[in-house]
Order: sequence, then structure tokens, then C-alpha cells
Amino acid sequence: MGSGGRVSDDALKVSGQSFLLGSQHALAAVGGIIAAPLIIAMGMGLSASQTSYLISAALVISGLATVLQIVRVGPLGSGLLSLQGTSFAFVGPLVFLYHGLAENHSSDEALGILFGSALVCAGVMIVLTTFVKTLRQLITSNVSGLTLVLIGGSLMEMTALSLFDTYTGAAAPGSFLWVCGITLVTLLGLTLAPRLRMVAILVGLVFGTLAASFFGWVDAASLNVSSALFLPKLMPFGFGIDWTVVVILFPIFLVSATESIGDLTATNALSGHPYGDAAYWYRLRGGLMGDAMNSALASIFGAFPNTTFSQNNGLIRLSGESRPTIGLYAAALLCLLGLMPILAEAIQLIPEPVISTVTFILFSLVAWAGLQVFKSNARSWRCGSIFIGGLIGGYWVADSVDTWTVLPALLIQVLAFPVSTGAFIGLLLEAILPGQTRAPNAR
Repeated sequence: MGSGGRVSDDALKVSGQSFLLGSQHALAAVGGIIAAPLIIAMGMGLSASQTSYLISAALVISGLATVLQIVRVGPLGSGLLSLQGTSFAFVGPLVFLYHGLAENHSSDEALGILFGSALVCAGVMIVLTTFVKTLRQLITSNVSGLTLVLIGGSLMEMTALSLFDTYTGAAAPGSFLWVCGITLVTLLGLTLAPRLRMVAILVGLVFGTLAASFFGWVDAASLNVSSALFLPKLMPFGFGIDWTVVVILFPIFLVSATESIGDLTATNALSGHPYGDAAYWYRLRGGLMGDAMNSALASIFGAFPNTTFSQNNGLIRLSGESRPTIGLYAAALLCLLGLMPILAEAIQLIPEPVISTVTFILFSLVAWAGLQVFKSNARSWRCGSIFIGGLIGGYWVADSVDTWTVLPALLIQVLAFPVSTGAFIGLLLEAILPGQTRAPNAR
């Protein structure tokens, strides 16, 4: 065979490798992508049709957002192998805000306001990302670590209460414990295996559901596929803006951006690019702007805010391959999965003990990650004061603000959520306490 043939064979080999690696990246991410909207939908108490739409939209938008992140469009995108998906940081705030809105609006209207308000936040973030160095200085490791601990802690509390309520109301509490135990052992066992931890969420959900089916917790008869193909819709739940929602959500966008800085910096290093040069800042700015634009895209099509996923960095490290084309194959697979409504319907069969057990572990990891972020630069009384002050202050204010009747109702609503309140207190303490403000380490 001539040289042309050999080139063709090599090209096919590279394409085959990229397809296989891309499939692995998609499988590593898909558990987190579907878990986030499912948890949010469960926490909101949404209908089966609403939940199905949110899951399918999350997969499709994650795929499209990944393409935008990898294939640079003007200043948008990092050009790195970075997958996109719904951030777990938004779970608690979105559920909290939905229930507040649902008191005066229909379910669809409440969702429309959430997506419209998230679109405003994403628009502001698009502007802020042009000042990426300033943003990196503003949200220090003290503040981002504090906020992640608040997010993880509040979600762990919510999930633990849900598990307890399901257990006490279960007709067969023994089978409930068995299902939780099998799910927990599977998830933790895979997490301890370096080559398998990337798919721990997905496999944990599958094994837990199989165990739940054995104990009669899965009702397969409820599976109802209304159409053969899913297509995202523009503003499927309508459109609205609530400035209280904007104020509460925006700090979460800032924290999500700091997470993305760490993820993108890690991907940049694993891809063999130097840190700190002009090209690095160009990629970082493009990646953060891509995150913000993808969150705007998600809001328009009825999906929750997107961020870079860190799971694929583990696969890059294991495989030694960081070709952007790998991510394009992963994006195509995510889109394909999202276009099949039967998948979203099947996901809703995952019973409460399985999804809550998995999410409790995930949220504990969020809190642990926050502690590690804080610990990375906790070198003085100042750092400890910011962390402890924000943590205690956030919960204290949220618990007592209802009694502060002298405050405007709008401000009471804003302060009633401990995560955003704690983040604001952390930012305030960072600004006023004497001492040198430190930027977060590049990771």
C-alpha cells in the first residue's frame, strides 16, 4: 500500500482512538449531567413531562456547549478538551428560589423566571470575563472555599432530610436500607479505584436501580415515552426576570467561575501548555466566556447553568491524550443521548433511595472540595476569620432574618438563603479585614 494508504490508515486509527476516548469522556460526564437536573426537578416537585424535558435539554445543551468550548468562535471557548454540564453548585439555590416563586406563580411561570434571571446573570458574567485577572483576584480561595462548603453543607442537609422522610414513610424500611447500602458500597468502591472513579456516578445509579428493582422500588410500568425524538424549544417555560432571584444566583455564578478557572488551568497543564503566558490568559478568558455564553444558551432553551466539568481531567491524565477532537466525539454522543426521550423517561425510574444516596455523597464531595480550596491558602488568622465568619454568619442571618421586620421584604428574601448570604459576608470580610488579599492558586 502506498504512502497515501498508510496516511489514510493512520487517520482512521486516530479517528477510532478519538471515538473510543470521546465515548469514555461522555460516559464519565453523563452521570453528573443527568443527576443535576433530576435532583433539581425532584426537589422542586416537577411533573414527569417537565423533568423529562429538563434532562433531555441538559444533555443536548451540554453537547452543544462542549462544541462551543472546544471549537473557538471568536473570543468564545478555550480550545481545550473541556466538557460542559450543569453545575451542582446551582442545585440548592434553584430549588430554594423555585419554591419561593411557586407561592405566587404557576410551575411553568416559576421556571421561566428562573431561566430568565439566570440569563441576566450569564450576560453579566460574559462582560466580567473580559477582566479575567481582576475576577481571579476578587474571588479568592477563602471566598470560593467558603461558598462551596456552604453549598455542599446545605445540600447534604436537604438530602439527609429527604432520605429520613422516605425511610420513615416506607412500607418496607428494611429494603430501603438495603438499596441505600448497595448504592453506597458501589459508589464508594468505584471512587477508590483510580481507573473507575470517573464513571462512579453512572455505575452507582445503574447498580442502585437494579438493586431497587429487585426489592420492588422501581415501577417500570410507569415508563411512558410520548415521542421518538426530543428537540429543545426556545423559552419552553416562558420568560421572566426577578431581581431577587438575580441577586441570589449571581454569587453562585461567580463561585462557578472560580471552579472553572481551576478546571481550565488543570486542562491547560495536562494538554502540555505553559501556565501564565499570554496564550494561557487567552485560553482562560475564552473558557470563562464560553461558560457564561453556554449558561445563556442553556437558559434560552430551558436548561440550567453550565460550567466546565472536572471529570474529564482524570481521563486526560490516565490516557495521556488531550486532542480537542476527542471532546467533539463526546459532545456528539451527549447530543445523541439527549435526542432520545426514552432515556429521560427511563432516568425518572431511578427511585428516591438511590438518587438521594448518590447525591448525598456528591454533595459531601462538594463540601470537601471547598475545604481543600480554603486549606490551599489558609495561612493566617485572617483566612480563618473570613471562613468561620462567613460560615456562621450565613446560617445565623438566614435563620434570624425573618424577625428583622424593619428590613424591606426584598432584602429579607435575599438574606434568607445561607449560601448567598455567607458568600456576601465572606466577600465583605475579604475586603475590610487588614492583611494581604491572596489570589487563588492555579490548579
